[in-house]
Amino acid sequence: MLHRVNCTSTALPGLRTVEILTERSFPRHAHDEFGIGVMLEGGHRSWSGRGQVEAKACDIITVSPNELHDGIPLRGAPRRWWMLYVEPTLIAQLAGAEMAGREFSLPTLADPQLARRIASLLRQLPQSSADAAAEGVLDLFGELLDQRTDITVAALPSRGVARMLERIHDDPRRAPSLTELAGIAGLTPYAALRRFRRELGTTPHAYLLQYRVRHAHKAIGEGHTLAEAAQRAGFADQSHMTRAFARQLGLTPGQWRSSLRHPPPRT
Repeated sequence: MLHRVNCTSTALPGLRTVEILTERSFPRHAHDEFGIGVMLEGGHRSWSGRGQVEAKACDIITVSPNELHDGIPLRGAPRRWWMLYVEPTLIAQLAGAEMAGREFSLPTLADPQLARRIASLLRQLPQSSADAAAEGVLDLFGELLDQRTDITVAALPSRGVARMLERIHDDPRRAPSLTELAGIAGLTPYAALRRFRRELGTTPHAYLLQYRVRHAHKAIGEGHTLAEAAQRAGFADQSHMTRAFARQLGLTPGQWRSSLRHPPPRT
């Protein structure tokens, strides 16, 4: 199955780009970062908090931290997209407190002129200085958040789901049973499962797996070895982490680590 990925770091810490050409489908997962990108070829269908959305060639793609989403190719054909991922701490430094608790409200956006600007910035970033990268990112966020999307505060989960999430987040290395989560939420196992899926679009087990991948992603970025990252995130072993990591994010842990140390030049 066709799958190629190019992950590149920049001179500005907390900022990276990922370009993917693939036929694969991706399960529901989330990132710790903001994501802005462009669908370059083909298209895909994604689940989002606003329901099913489609991104076609030249459409803009956005994703907010912790926002669950998936990706299915349209008509089974390959698609290629290019994403800019920005850590929330970097946006807080650049944009100030007004960004706190806010998110993109449109997962896809058809604006060819703005899409060309995003693609231009993505091309320039690997060679840009930290100051130039910061200016370009801040300008782009201002355009998207102030003019192109309707900023909204993320909806909070219900109390029962919040308690289940708290248990998962507090100890992701120890997988809770559905019965344990249901007891924490004060619900029956069936009701707990249905409510969790209704509010988050996935099951507790699937959510835990993607949350572990995010922990491994962060640990590798902090300089831990792959084996250490697997252990810290709660995976049975490194190979288990690698399979889950690649399935959800489209690149292997090794590719992610290599991009941090040796940003590959674009040809």
